[in-house]
Amino acid sequence: MGKRTTLLATVALPLVSLVWQPVNAAVMRPAFVSEGVPHVITVQSEGDLSEEELRRQRRERKQAREQQQGDEGQQQDRQKAREERRQKQSEAEGEQQQQGDRQKAREERRQKQREAEGEQQQQGDRQKAREERRQKQREAEAEQQQQGDQQKAREERRQKQREAEAEQQQQGDKQKAREERRQKQREAEAEQQQQGDQQKAREERRKKQREAEADQHQQGDQQKAREERRKKQREAEGEEQQQEERLKAREERRKKQGDAEVDQQQQEAREKVREERRRKRDEGRERIARDPSKTTETIELPFIDGAAVLDSDKESDNRRDSSREERRRKRAEERRNADVRVPESDRDAQIGWKDRDRVEYEPAERERGERRDRRPRYADRDGWRVEREVEDRFVINFGDRVIVRSDDGGRLSRRAAETYFEDLPNGRVREVIIRPNGDRVVTIRNRYGEVIQRSRINSAGREYVMFYAPEIDRDSRPTFVDPGERLPPMRLTIPVDDYIIDTSAEDRHDYREFLDRPPVEPVERVYTLDEVKYSARIRDKVRRIDLDTITFATGSSEISMNQASSLRKVADAINEILDKDPGETFLIEGHTDAVGSDESNLVLSDERAEAVANVLTDVYDIAPENLATQGYGERYLKIETESAEQLNRRVTIRRVTPLVKPVAMAE
Repeated sequence: MGKRTTLLATVALPLVSLVWQPVNAAVMRPAFVSEGVPHVITVQSEGDLSEEELRRQRRERKQAREQQQGDEGQQQDRQKAREERRQKQSEAEGEQQQQGDRQKAREERRQKQREAEGEQQQQGDRQKAREERRQKQREAEAEQQQQGDQQKAREERRQKQREAEAEQQQQGDKQKAREERRQKQREAEAEQQQQGDQQKAREERRKKQREAEADQHQQGDQQKAREERRKKQREAEGEEQQQEERLKAREERRKKQGDAEVDQQQQEAREKVREERRRKRDEGRERIARDPSKTTETIELPFIDGAAVLDSDKESDNRRDSSREERRRKRAEERRNADVRVPESDRDAQIGWKDRDRVEYEPAERERGERRDRRPRYADRDGWRVEREVEDRFVINFGDRVIVRSDDGGRLSRRAAETYFEDLPNGRVREVIIRPNGDRVVTIRNRYGEVIQRSRINSAGREYVMFYAPEIDRDSRPTFVDPGERLPPMRLTIPVDDYIIDTSAEDRHDYREFLDRPPVEPVERVYTLDEVKYSARIRDKVRRIDLDTITFATGSSEISMNQASSLRKVADAINEILDKDPGETFLIEGHTDAVGSDESNLVLSDERAEAVANVLTDVYDIAPENLATQGYGERYLKIETESAEQLNRRVTIRRVTPLVKPVAMAE
């Protein structure tokens, strides 16, 4: 019995307590045996024990259970404390991490601030360096100016000193000359006195001798008188002979002058006959000119000896790589495959801008430039060689052609209040011309002097654009390439009279309506002004007016006021178009006959074009920035002849607006 009781107390009861405890109850752990308590608690039967011992055992078991529960609670408290310490440690580590991140962010902000301050300091240093360089440059210029003024003052003092010395020397020379004249006069008077005395003595001796030899002297006097009369007679005859010779020379000069006038009149009469003969219509050519769409051959002017209608055809005829007939036949074959369409408007002609309702442009003064103290000198394109320089014009040879190039800045700034230049990025230069009324003409050129944008900004700030080619890579074209070489030969499908107007024709033309007509074929893209000037194929896209009422003398570019008045109708038409759109552009072309050298004719034709532009500005108040000029010499003759020809000495006007800027910009 005792053994079973002991086994029940030590083994069975703990196992039952572990199995029987609820799920949510704390895990029972084996009780720690306190010191002094026996490891084995004997369980005796209550019948064998006294009541006191039973109460003691119950208290001991109760104490053991309470101690076990207390140990478990302490263990749970320790576990909870550990969890709390871990939580606090995690929170401390998180807060420490946040503080580290905030510290790192502050360090980064401080670093960026230091970098910004450093960059600002560098910019300030660079600005200060630029200001110092400018100050030094201004001081150097001022010092140079001061030295120049001092040098000029020294030169003026030296000049005055030399003038004073020269004047003093001149006065000395005059005084010396007067003294010499007086001395000579005194010597002459003394000599004359001496001669008088000698003469008087001789007279006395002669008188005595005459008295002694009266008859002999009388005969000698008579002989002498006869000799003097003969001498005077010979002198009179010689003077009369000289007068007759002078009269004869005058008569010969008058005769030669009369012959020259007769020759000139005969020459003018012959030229007039040739002009009348050449103005006479050629029936075969006139039939083709009325409807050129029926042929692919080269269309010629309907005159006797008339050249090709299109300048690009004339240019092809002038080439020497093959015969003219072979070149014309080849161009006719290429025209057969050409797709011909006559645009209905400028907008319809610009196929490159067809899908755009409106084109936004960049203002000419959008960029800040650095002011220059002098006019720039532009770079030469690759392969360009200057053959001749005449004032502000250059005759340039490149490839197989020769052109004349001039800067129109002088023509535009004739009445300017101020003109200055500014450097822009990529080697570009901006020229600003300020008019007395406050208008500004702003022109932007690339490093080669090619105009890529030109605008007029009025005093109210309204900008009118004349040239604008935004989609052309202007800085990567060191060599000029004719854009017309990529196009097939042009095929004219409208009557020649609808393509060219002569101002001398008797028909009354509406010049405004004619100039306002669209190009005769589509325009692939916007071209620069230089591309239009130097490509006959591109210029042929627009119609032209031949100002054949402006007649130039051979080798002259002067225009009389009588001839200037013949431009009134054309000038009125241009002004009407400009009233509608102040951004229109007109190209004035100058031409010569084939007399003279090619280079001289190029310069002369450019002067003629500029002369007409100046008349349109000075007499008819057309703004010079709306006019562009170019001379072509003898390249595009109207009458094929190597001799002097009045019809070839002419000027032509074209409206080139749809070639040099997007039409959608104006609309």
